Amino acid sequence: MTELKRSIPVFWGLHARPGMVFGRILGLLPVALVLGLYMFVSHARHLVNADDKLMPTLHQMSDAMKTIMTVPDKRSGKILFVEDTKASLKRLGMGIGIAAVASYFIGIMMGMFPGFRALLGPLVVGLSNVNPLALLVIILVALGVGESSKVFLIAFGIGIPMMRSIAGMAERMPNELTVKALTLGASQFQVLYKIVAPQMLPRLIDLIRVSLGAAWMFVLAAEYVAATEGLGFRINLQQRYMNMALIIPYVIYISLLAYTGDLLLQGILKLPCFRWYGKSED
Repeated sequence: MTELKRSIPVFWGLHARPGMVFGRILGLLPVALVLGLYMFVSHARHLVNADDKLMPTLHQMSDAMKTIMTVPDKRSGKILFVEDTKASLKRLGMGIGIAAVASYFIGIMMGMFPGFRALLGPLVVGLSNVNPLALLVIILVALGVGESSKVFLIAFGIGIPMMRSIAGMAERMPNELTVKALTLGASQFQVLYKIVAPQMLPRLIDLIRVSLGAAWMFVLAAEYVAATEGLGFRINLQQRYMNMALIIPYVIYISLLAYTGDLLLQGILKLPCFRWYGKSED
């Protein structure tokens, strides 16, 4: 047994097992390389031009973030960093929530009932091939520049593809499950909420994980165009002054927020009620 364990590679090979410690080291290695390369190039540029704004030093970025995180705004008296984060996360949460609920229920109905599939299928397929950003101006004209247009863009942008995916997964469920339930006396409604709905819930969470990047893109796009607060609004405002010392940390911060959201969703999938899903996918 000991010889077998020693023969398992830790990095190279289809069956490699890096292990928790070595795996984390591997994950941090590309980040360290990118950070080191940035510091080297930034230092070289500042040696040539001390006023270079394109690649600010880590010290400059730290000072800019310290100011926006600790110094209250002169007009509102609020910490802009906190207000931007709260505004963007609120829009993101509402958009993802609406998209998840709509895609879950409508997707299941389309997947299980041929009538619903015939009624809504062509519309959903057609809308899923439309770039939501192309509709941004129409959405702003129709719903105004308030919160509703931003939330709708997120919900529409990720909800329609998720709805189509849920419908496809529900349609491909083994017929044996529903046939057995109906044979044992279950009603169609019981088949939906006792068999199909629990099967689709962890898959919905996986779809949300995949859609997080797109959701953040729609949040930022909406805040670029029409907003007075939010992470996207702040980046758009600072780019007018070429303030890369604040733009780069904000971009990194948004990436960390997205990564944290993905970790939280992974944690939900590891709950005991979803343990069967992880095993079945392995």
